[in-house]
Amino acid sequence: MHFWIPEVVQLIFEYVYDPDRLNEDSKGRVTVASLARTCRAFRDPALDVLWAQLHSLDALVLCSGGTRVNDNSQVVWERPLYDADWRIIASYAKRVHTLTVSPHSDTWDISTMHILSCFPLPGALLPSLTELNWLSDREDFFPFLHCFCGPMLKTLGLSPVAWSVRKCVAIASLAPSCPFLEHFSCFGADDSSMQAISEAVVGWKKLEVLEAGPVSERALKHAASLHTLQTLRFSTSSELTSDILEFCSPVASIEIAALTPLSLQAFMQNVRFSIQHLDLRCSLYDDVFPHLFFAHLKACMVHPEKLKQLSLFAGTTPQEDTSNESIVLTSLMLHPLLSFKGLEHLDLGHSCTAHMDDAFLTKLALSCPGLKELYLGDQKAWLIAPLLTFDGVTSLLKHCRQLLSLGVFFNATFESDVAYTAPVDAISPQTKNFLVGASPINEPAKVTAVLSFLFPGACISHCISKESPQQLQGRLKKWESVDKMFGIFVAARKQSWEQGWAEGKAAVEKITIA
Repeated sequence: MHFWIPEVVQLIFEYVYDPDRLNEDSKGRVTVASLARTCRAFRDPALDVLWAQLHSLDALVLCSGGTRVNDNSQVVWERPLYDADWRIIASYAKRVHTLTVSPHSDTWDISTMHILSCFPLPGALLPSLTELNWLSDREDFFPFLHCFCGPMLKTLGLSPVAWSVRKCVAIASLAPSCPFLEHFSCFGADDSSMQAISEAVVGWKKLEVLEAGPVSERALKHAASLHTLQTLRFSTSSELTSDILEFCSPVASIEIAALTPLSLQAFMQNVRFSIQHLDLRCSLYDDVFPHLFFAHLKACMVHPEKLKQLSLFAGTTPQEDTSNESIVLTSLMLHPLLSFKGLEHLDLGHSCTAHMDDAFLTKLALSCPGLKELYLGDQKAWLIAPLLTFDGVTSLLKHCRQLLSLGVFFNATFESDVAYTAPVDAISPQTKNFLVGASPINEPAKVTAVLSFLFPGACISHCISKESPQQLQGRLKKWESVDKMFGIFVAARKQSWEQGWAEGKAAVEKITIA
């Protein structure tokens, strides 16, 4: 070849076989393997593509004299490895960028780990490894975790099911092996692993993403001080015992999980946020929702007007609690939200906002005109009668002209002898989703007429299922009727507008000619 660009050739090979595809492409892999044997020029680019991502260690074993045993269910070495074998392993291992230790690794022989841990050549076993997904829960594998964590590692994901001393020791000592780690996630972490994970976290100085369960105050302070931090997810079970904890990275997205809203409020007493994205999650409800929860939240924010995204998720409520008025959010409780003037995303969809009235929703719209997504009680089948009406919804639409998605639990009933006319300046053609939750409804045709006028480009949906309480089955049938009629009403309105436009244009042209 007169003009040889290896990078272009590699891109072509990646098109033939992309290891990142969800489904294994055996045909593409065979094709690239054949290309690797075609000529010397193709060899390196093809091998780089083939070895870029490994889902097991079998390939390393087979390329260096290993064999399949036990009806091909296991791959093992049945003889010692010598210098030539290690150099073959090294020539392929240097091309590996991603390794996944599968949760289905029970068929792997532990001798593979023992032998690889004896890697005799200088440097790491996988010197180019940037991502390690350690999804196996095998306790005998964990002591070998550090063998795969080299200085180039940027992403590490762990997923142990049960914790033991050996697993904790292996994790606690990780930081020196991969000091430049940027993304660490450990799903399934619990109180028994807190100190081990925290010990590792304080050793990483360039973390961008930290996703773990409970971590110590020392680890939280370290993470909060990192200017590189972009995402932090952790859980807490108690309030802080030391000085004020400050999260000072303005671009960071923080997610905090706690058992109940009350325990979350207790934790926030000694926390200060200078962030733009905050996600709060609770597993259960307290007997009574803390009346000062949002007041405490406002006090935590150094610059409340700079918060762009706020979500509050409360865990699955038992069916009998959907009529519990002690967990309802009132307009007075939500009043501190008016200070978050920069909000673009507010999600209270899993909370009961039945006692929010039209006046407060109007104030919220005036305080946060940049809202793009708003969800208020639309994700649960609440049995409590809502105070919000169509008047509140239209007032919101008039003042928040950027709304793309809206969910509201409101009273969608009309008096039979009263005609309702929605204001023209409330039409929201840019809104793509309108979620009504389990909103009360009495006249589907009237409701469809209003919604098709307000949301000509939206999809209307509800959260009532056939398993919902008997009181909601009537609403289910009526909202299903709205769903069937909505498209017809929208099409009819569009046709009417187009016809009116054409007639008006013709009349103007006629006058002009005259």
